[in-house]
Amino acid sequence: MTIDIFKNLLLNLSMLVIIAQLLTKTTFVKQFMFAYKTDLKSNIALAVVFGLISILSTYTGTNVNGAIVNTRVIGVMSGGIIGGPIVGVGAAIIGGLHRYFFDVGGFTALACAISTFVEGILGVMASKYLKKTSWKKNDIFLLAALAEVFQMIIILLVAKPFPDALEVVKIIALPMILFNSTGMVIFISVFNSIFIEQDNESAKRIKQAFDISEQCLPFLRKGMYNKQNMDTVVKTILENSKDAGVVITDKEKILSYQCDEVPLKKEWEEYGLPEIVRAIIRDDAVCMAEKAEEGDIFYEQLKKFAVFGAPLHSKGQVVGVILVFTKKFKLSIQTDRDFVNGLSKLFSTQLELSEAQKQREMLQKAEFKALQSQINPHFLFNALNTITAFCREKPDKARELLIALSTYFRNTLNTNHYMIDIYDEFSHVDSYLQLEKARFDDRLTLVIDVPANLSCQVPSFILQPIVENAVKHGAMKRSTGRVEVKVSQMEDLVVISVKDSGFGIPQKIIDALHNDTLDSSKVGLSNVDKRLRSIYGQKYGLDIRTSTSGTEIIIRIPLEKGEERDEDSNCG
Repeated sequence: MTIDIFKNLLLNLSMLVIIAQLLTKTTFVKQFMFAYKTDLKSNIALAVVFGLISILSTYTGTNVNGAIVNTRVIGVMSGGIIGGPIVGVGAAIIGGLHRYFFDVGGFTALACAISTFVEGILGVMASKYLKKTSWKKNDIFLLAALAEVFQMIIILLVAKPFPDALEVVKIIALPMILFNSTGMVIFISVFNSIFIEQDNESAKRIKQAFDISEQCLPFLRKGMYNKQNMDTVVKTILENSKDAGVVITDKEKILSYQCDEVPLKKEWEEYGLPEIVRAIIRDDAVCMAEKAEEGDIFYEQLKKFAVFGAPLHSKGQVVGVILVFTKKFKLSIQTDRDFVNGLSKLFSTQLELSEAQKQREMLQKAEFKALQSQINPHFLFNALNTITAFCREKPDKARELLIALSTYFRNTLNTNHYMIDIYDEFSHVDSYLQLEKARFDDRLTLVIDVPANLSCQVPSFILQPIVENAVKHGAMKRSTGRVEVKVSQMEDLVVISVKDSGFGIPQKIIDALHNDTLDSSKVGLSNVDKRLRSIYGQKYGLDIRTSTSGTEIIIRIPLEKGEERDEDSNCG
């Protein structure tokens, strides 16, 4: 009997994984998951979808002594976790009522109907927490296990006679807890593929922002009030982003507009600024609008498109707004918000420098690849904010930092070499540290000791993740911190040491690194360790020495040809 139960649960779980895969490919589900606000109709529709999943699980369950062993919990709890209150409660009501009427008067019909509703409520209650923690697998497993425990308790309390209920629970408890908990983890994990798709789209949009800012640089140097230049900027944005329309305004009027599908009325000057522009200037924040009042200049445009806008700054003040029209019901609203926000920050920096006549090239055209796609947009925005702060009082420093930022991203995005000269790697690290030093000022002390006579090639991007980890997760965890980077040559080895004054790395993380079980949030550390071992052999992995007073990570690069080295990658 137990083997049959396991087989049936495994079959049901496989079926649900296929259903989850199909759901993640539908536009409706993607739009729902990325929307800031969802209407009642969408919530009800998704509740029906997850309710039907729970019904299907009931039909495909196995009858055991009057009880139905099934995967219904996955449908109702996933509805609550993914869709929120309306979806979770709706799916629970649908699944629970069906379970009751599926076997009216049955031994466990009422108990299972009640437990289905409880499981839906648990999913709803845990939804916000699980989203904040990026749907951690351990949390989802424990939540599903708890729900199944509640179901067993409800069966014992409600189903009569009690001896029969107890006998059923003894048979079904273990397989249902184990399989449904594991099934929940797998089912929810499938939905994470949507967020991976969003990350890839975000990377493309960030690349577009860099490309656009580089192409617009010559025109932004001349300020906002050259109409021909502004028209060229708007046209450049449209050509590169493939969006529906672009608008640039100052604080009083529209400077340039292009949206061929819905042109502005001829008398648009009489309308004044649209409401979304006034809101952006008033709140100094990124805004989005999907509709406008009838008297608004964008009334016709927002019947067909959504618009995202962000403020343009100069000397710490809002001087204008950039707006981008996109098709309604985009898969990811956040991606477009980040694009417009990033573009406005890049443009603001250029406008700031143009007024001080300190224009410099910002960034080289970028091509995102596997490792480079892990770039954190927050680092870019922090760096731009730091540079902007220096523009007014220390323009030379701003120029220096802008060059450092340009060097950093040029090295990060444009390199096509697997092995590079050790000094090129340190140039990349130095650019990063210049930006972090400017940001943290006296809080961060840096000690860099690199000999001038080394001749060695190293894997590209092998050092920057370690240094970044030392700054962010080490030194800057204290009020003031210190990072030391030292290089020395010892016989046939080049030894690179990165030391910080943080609180140390937990032993469980080090153990997970050595056991290759490190989670995705520590991908940088794991990637470096794996690459070193792959190129030079197992004994050349990261050497981590840590305590409560800080961490030292040592990299050893042999001066002889590695186990899997290319012919042009020799050291020495």
